[in-house]
Amino acid sequence: MSSKSMTRRFSWRALCTTVLGLTAVLGLMSAPAQADISTRPVHIWASQVRVRECASSTSCGLATQERLTNVTVQAFCQRWGDRVSDGSYYNHYWVEIITPGGWLGWVSAVYVSGGSNDGPVPNVPVETNTSPVYCEYP
Repeated sequence: MSSKSMTRRFSWRALCTTVLGLTAVLGLMSAPAQADISTRPVHIWASQVRVRECASSTSCGLATQERLTNVTVQAFCQRWGDRVSDGSYYNHYWVEIITPGGWLGWVSAVYVSGGSNDGPVPNVPVETNTSPVYCEYP
């Protein structure tokens, strides 16, 4: 799959969510149980943070050339992945966000304010093997 086809704009996500919601309301299909597609504001404290196409690794391609510096963005969820370190900070969690430019992508939780070393970002749903949270929406 090309990197262009993997990179999605938020407007596409919102459209899919709306279509799925309307379909569920009309009774054409059942809605996902406890699906949470709301966002929470999170603050990126670092400079020049890259946004990745996938969670869990700095080897994933870039979702956008946009780099984040001291900015508040909207977060959907987070999941465990490869460890990222920056000075004395380290974390395995990755957070799915919408950039100020409207791109959907992932940043390491090490660059998000409010968390602790290897702890999830507060108030952002965490995807686990047993949770109803699923990070990648259509």
